[in-house]
Amino acid sequence: MTQEQIKEIIENFNSQTLPRLKRLKNYYSGNHDILNKTKDAGKPNNQLVNNFCKNITDTTVGYFMGTPVCYSSDREELIGSIRLINDYNDEQFINSRLSKDLSVYGVACELVYYDEDKMIRIAPCDVLSTIPVYSPSIDRELSAAIRIYELEDAEDEDTVGLEIYDSNLVSYYSYNTSSGEAVMIRSVPHYFGLVPINFYYNNSDKTGDFESVMTLVDAYNELQSESVNDFELFADSYLAVTGMNATDAEDIAKLRENRVLLIDEGGDAKWLTKSVNDAYIENLKKRISSDIYRFSGSVDMTDDAIGESASGVAIKYRLLNFENRVSVTERYFKKSLMRRYEMICNMLNTLGNDYSATEIRITFTRNIPENPIDNADYAQKMAGVVSRKTLLERIPFVDDVDSEMSRIREESINN
Repeated sequence: MTQEQIKEIIENFNSQTLPRLKRLKNYYSGNHDILNKTKDAGKPNNQLVNNFCKNITDTTVGYFMGTPVCYSSDREELIGSIRLINDYNDEQFINSRLSKDLSVYGVACELVYYDEDKMIRIAPCDVLSTIPVYSPSIDRELSAAIRIYELEDAEDEDTVGLEIYDSNLVSYYSYNTSSGEAVMIRSVPHYFGLVPINFYYNNSDKTGDFESVMTLVDAYNELQSESVNDFELFADSYLAVTGMNATDAEDIAKLRENRVLLIDEGGDAKWLTKSVNDAYIENLKKRISSDIYRFSGSVDMTDDAIGESASGVAIKYRLLNFENRVSVTERYFKKSLMRRYEMICNMLNTLGNDYSATEIRITFTRNIPENPIDNADYAQKMAGVVSRKTLLERIPFVDDVDSEMSRIREESINN
C-alpha cells in the first residue's frame, strides 16, 4: 500500500465515516442535540435527554448475548483447543462487547494475534480508529485493515501510529495527520492466513439499531423539554390586578410583603395561568415512544403486555419484530465468528494439526424467560428423533455440550 493510498483511505474515513460514528456514540452516551439548544435570556431552557438509544442497545445486547454462544464439534481435540482459547480470552465478554458496538455503530471489529507467550489472543478494536479496506472484486473481500493509535513517544501531537494488516504481514508506520506522510518502521509476518482484523456487521446496510429513529428521539426530547419549560415559566404565575392605582415598584413590593390586597370598588385580582392540554401532550409522547420502538424493531420491556404474556410462545409472539431484527444480526455475527475460528485453526495447523473451522458448530440462544418444564417436555418428545447431543445444544442452561455428554456417560457407567 503506497503512501498516497494510505493518506486517501484515512482522509475519506475521517470525512465520510467518522462524523457519523461519533454522533452515534454521543447518542448512546446521552449527548443528544437537545443539549445544544439555546433560548432567549430569562426564559427557561430545560434540556431533557430521554435516552431511548441506550435502552434499545442494552436491551438488544442482553437479548442477543445474555446467554453465551455455544460451541460444539464431533472432534473432541478441536473443541478442546477452541475452549481453551475462548476461556483464555474471556470470549463471552468479547462477544458481548462486539454485540454492543454492532448495535451502536452497525459495525464492530476485533484483532486476532498472538502474544509474547505465543498464546492466541482476541481483542476488540475501537471502531472509531479501525478502517477496513476491501478489494474491488464483486465479492468485496477484505484485503487489508488499518488501525490508528496514539504514540506515547511521538515528537508532536500530529504524529500517530498505524498498523496495516494484510493476509500475510502486519506493517507498522509513523503517520503525520497534517501532511499525510507515512513512514514504515518495520513489517513482520503473522501466519493467520487472512487479514487478522475481523469485522462484524449488524445488517446489510451496516446501520446501528437506533440510527433510524434518532429524529423521533429528538422530537421526544423536544416535547418533554418544552413541557417542563412551560411548567417552569408559569409556576410563578402573574397576578393581574384591575381597578387599583398601584403604579410604582414600591406599591407592588408592599403588596408582596403584606400579602394583602385592598381592592377599590369595581376592582379585581386574579392569577394569569396558561391552559395546557395535558391529555394531548401525553398521547403525543406515547405515540412517539411507540414509534421509536416500532421503527427500530425493538420492544419496550416495561410494557405491561410483555409481563402479562404467561407462556413462552406468547412472549415470543410479542417479540416477533424484535426477533426478526436480531436474527439478521445473528446471521452476520455467525459468519464473522466462523472467520475468527478459521484464522485460529490456520494458526493451530502450523503446529501440525489439521483442523477446519467448518467442523465447529455455533449455536445462539436468546436470553428470554424459559419454562424449564416446557424444555424438558420438548427434549423428551424429541428423544429418538434427533441425537442427544443436538437436544443438549438446544437447552439454554447447557453451555458446554461436550462436557455435559461426558458427565452423562460417567453417570451411566457408575450406575
